[in-house]
Amino acid sequence: MENNLPAKVLVVYAHPQVEGHCSTLLSEVRKILSEKKADYEILDLYGKNYDPALHENELFTSGNRDISGDNLAIQEQIKNSSRFIFVYPVWWSSMPASLKGFFDRVLTPRFAYRYEGMIPKKLLTGKKALVFMTSGSPKIYLWLTGNRPKKLIKRDILGFCGIKAKVVQIGGCRKWKEEKIPGLKKIVGRELEKFM
Repeated sequence: MENNLPAKVLVVYAHPQVEGHCSTLLSEVRKILSEKKADYEILDLYGKNYDPALHENELFTSGNRDISGDNLAIQEQIKNSSRFIFVYPVWWSSMPASLKGFFDRVLTPRFAYRYEGMIPKKLLTGKKALVFMTSGSPKIYLWLTGNRPKKLIKRDILGFCGIKAKVVQIGGCRKWKEEKIPGLKKIVGRELEKFM
């Protein structure tokens, strides 16, 4: 990294515009990245009304190869970034539809991975991600049930494309209380210090 500045960072945020755990995490991420004079961009999927539906003309397994101009621009952002930060809630042991659709439509074959015979080749190696996910369930419940949300993002999506990810799970987030703000800020500060 030149001039001791952090690497280019793309922050992907997937939560409706309400005050709460995720918005507090995003606000602290933005504050710390700004203080560090990091080169970063925020992609707010709800804020930009991102269309999560994979359309027929985009379905690679059917021989279709269209990628919208919007998604090509996002692929360019991904190419130009070496660090990613994801902030989202766990809903139904997964992620919001906006983020799932983002992965379906942006991490396309020939961009994020390709098959060599039967073996998938990772095309986004050398990049790292920090994932902040909130859950209404306590962390012990996630652990007891095999922690599907963590495996999905870390191994099955980002890992499949070659992105090394650290997942930070914050449980017990069913009801928003302002007294949680200091703890959330502390988590973000600690994790970003190690990540950058």
